Amino acid sequence: FAMTLPAAAAAAAAESWSRGPTLRGAWHLSVLRVTALLLTPAGGILCTPGEPVTAFFAGQVDLGSGEVTTCKPEMTYCFFPGKIHSGPDAEGIYLINWDDGDTANQRVSHKFVKQIDSGTECDGPEPPRGEEEQEEGWLPPEIPCTVLPRLHWEGSDPQWNKEAIEALKSSFAPDEVIDGFDWHVILRFNNVDRCEAAYKSLKKVLDECKEPDPEKCRTHPHVKAVEYVGDDPDTRRRTGRHEHPVQRTEL
Repeated sequence: FAMTLPAAAAAAAAESWSRGPTLRGAWHLSVLRVTALLLTPAGGILCTPGEPVTAFFAGQVDLGSGEVTTCKPEMTYCFFPGKIHSGPDAEGIYLINWDDGDTANQRVSHKFVKQIDSGTECDGPEPPRGEEEQEEGWLPPEIPCTVLPRLHWEGSDPQWNKEAIEALKSSFAPDEVIDGFDWHVILRFNNVDRCEAAYKSLKKVLDECKEPDPEKCRTHPHVKAVEYVGDDPDTRRRTGRHEHPVQRTEL
């Protein structure tokens, strides 16, 4: 079969092609369908069940002269009409219901299945989720109710810093203390009521300051400001998180 592809396309529009002996019946390609096969646009489209397509038939075809040819994907005349039955599966395979009822070679790679109306290649399986997509679904771990007191400028002095932290620990007995910073310390409380009490106690003293410049306030000997980190006690109560669960390790 020495005919060039454009010539073969023209001939296809004028005569019947049969896939015998492995496929029964004959069918006609219109000029529009052949043109769509020759001018397939880039990109893919999701082909759903029932979608009319042309797909590669991985069998043998009779070109009309009695000569039987084994099909290869680059042979345009080996693409036949059918409809999507299902797919694509994880390997990108569609199951095709051939229009003439043949049940052979129905599993076809998405690379060789094209929508009839547009000539566009059908999409394959969804790619695996990338790291960025996985990170979008990541949730930060739950932390206890956290109060962050900000220390006076003397906090950069190690001895003063140590004394300030010991005083705060003695006053509020937090369940966890994260220190090592010059001008703040992190106090964590498993119980929201105790957390709120510590915050309000510090806030009440700090609010006694009448100085326009907060840096000059010394209503508290160690703390110049205080804030919550993460959800405040009211938010935790509304969502049923009155008590932070403590994981204990058995020895």
